[in-house]
Amino acid sequence: MSQFFIENSFLKVGINQVGAEFASLQSVADGTEYLWQADPKYWGRHSCILFPYIGKVWEDKFRIGEKTYHGKQHGFARNMLFEKILLEKEKAIFQLKHGEKILDEYPYQFSLLVKYVLEKNQLHIIYEVENLDDQAIYFSLGAHPAFNVPLKKNEKRSDYILEFEKAEKVKTLEITNGYLDGNSRAIFDGKNTIQIADDLFEKDALIFKNLESNFLHLKNSEGEKIWTFTFEGFPYLGIWSKNEESPFICIEPWFGVADEMNASWDFREKEGIVKLDIGKKFSCKHSVMIY
Repeated sequence: MSQFFIENSFLKVGINQVGAEFASLQSVADGTEYLWQADPKYWGRHSCILFPYIGKVWEDKFRIGEKTYHGKQHGFARNMLFEKILLEKEKAIFQLKHGEKILDEYPYQFSLLVKYVLEKNQLHIIYEVENLDDQAIYFSLGAHPAFNVPLKKNEKRSDYILEFEKAEKVKTLEITNGYLDGNSRAIFDGKNTIQIADDLFEKDALIFKNLESNFLHLKNSEGEKIWTFTFEGFPYLGIWSKNEESPFICIEPWFGVADEMNASWDFREKEGIVKLDIGKKFSCKHSVMIY
């Protein structure tokens, strides 16, 4: 599998051509690897791109008008070979376009660009969807980066906290077997921190809608910032780890969300769906800053 690298004096970033997947984030100074290295014992991916939908569609099917399409969790982009458009020292661009195989799973003609840009000790990941069709297109788009937590052998994952920009009151949307089940529960209670307790993910991912915060920090037991993740503009944020033993945390900004149980709506009416008119472009960005 082809992997490409960009680098500056602070960070070295690896990107897989399959899925345009962000696969490594290393400190140039000391070699620390911040990104999860896809150990299949826990979770065999690094940071997959979620397109053209987030999570599961009900019974792996969705309807557009009178036609039914079939698709697995998180869509097809994460398994596709992207074309390398640009590779410079501090910037890389990859592209996925519609094709015959994709049109069997998703009927719209599109271009998806993924741009990786280094700026000192910060990596920006920029997504750009262009409508190449003769009709409006509909999609969701999200990211799934997993970070090594803990970072040191003598630490536990529960030694770390997530500290948000602002105090939050929103509840997590609960899921059952990968689908929204209509329930919610309090996580923040007006605070701006989440302790990464061992049982935090016993009911699967935390899913927040319309947070007040635009960024969060990962902090260790000494109160030191490890990294800052910025997700401004994304209406949903998922936080996930496989189980209480998994040494990673996923921070997942989304435009879209999994189906509700027994969902029967047209894909164009799905919660969080993005409508993009003929000839238009949609873009969004998230970033991670290493300290």
